[in-house]
Amino acid sequence: MPTIMKNTENTMRYYKTLILSLYFMMHGSAIAAPDLTQKVGLTVADETSKYYRFEQLAFTSVDQQRHYRITVAVPKAPAPSSGYPTLYMLDGNAALATLSDQKFSRLQGADLPVIITMGYDTELYFDVIARAYDYTPELAPEVQQHEARQYGGAETFWQFVEHTIKPKVAQLANLDPDRQALWGHSFAGLFVLHTLFNHPDSFQTYIAADPSLWWQQGLILKAETPYQQRNKRPQAQVLIQRSSSQRDNENLQDDATRNLAKRLSLMPELEVQYHEYFQQTHGSLLAASIPAALRMAQGIIYE
Repeated sequence: MPTIMKNTENTMRYYKTLILSLYFMMHGSAIAAPDLTQKVGLTVADETSKYYRFEQLAFTSVDQQRHYRITVAVPKAPAPSSGYPTLYMLDGNAALATLSDQKFSRLQGADLPVIITMGYDTELYFDVIARAYDYTPELAPEVQQHEARQYGGAETFWQFVEHTIKPKVAQLANLDPDRQALWGHSFAGLFVLHTLFNHPDSFQTYIAADPSLWWQQGLILKAETPYQQRNKRPQAQVLIQRSSSQRDNENLQDDATRNLAKRLSLMPELEVQYHEYFQQTHGSLLAASIPAALRMAQGIIYE
């Protein structure tokens, strides 16, 4: 059973919306980092699902450098009167590989979310070059010139999600615009935070699993202050998850991920949860974090 630390008005105020859960899950085959050479193979989208039908979409970036494979899972159950909730999942190839009818059967209630896995046109779980560009904030030119990979496409990718993918998905199902969730792991978790800080109206739920706060000495955290200084911020739910091998301490102080959750929990517009998975590694947390994302997409507070 998890140990849960809940806030009270008489104890530390920064826990007002912070729930700290210590999950002890045994995964003997867990590795410290995702296997970047692993192929996806057959997924639930290639089989007959009891709960979903699947649509495949293909896109190419404006500069013709990145090719996207988008899978849209639409519930077979009728949409609620307000429309289906949605869960947009980054690193879509890897995310889709973890989904199954077994996971879908554990969802509560009848309003299953439309699931959009936003991946790349490759047989592999990850396109490391494409995701490095799409999921990272812009770098100063003098910094980028010393990097082996091209970074800094997060704003371009956000535009793609908001103005290309979302309208296309809306043509496939009746959606509830007030129940949109975004999930990402590692660099993709960095993009989740980038979207929260820069475009907080885009989604109502943000799930960041082991976000790469260490990247560029914590560059993403520079966007946190302007976000906090906004005159008006929309209500949102935030779940931040951390594994035992999160790389906080390479360029930042220890507990940078936890401290970020604490700071966000002080903001009255946000309901923040923070979960530490002490027996999950960075690689294994990708799959372990998804059940929570599915439930939160339905509006169910994860505990």
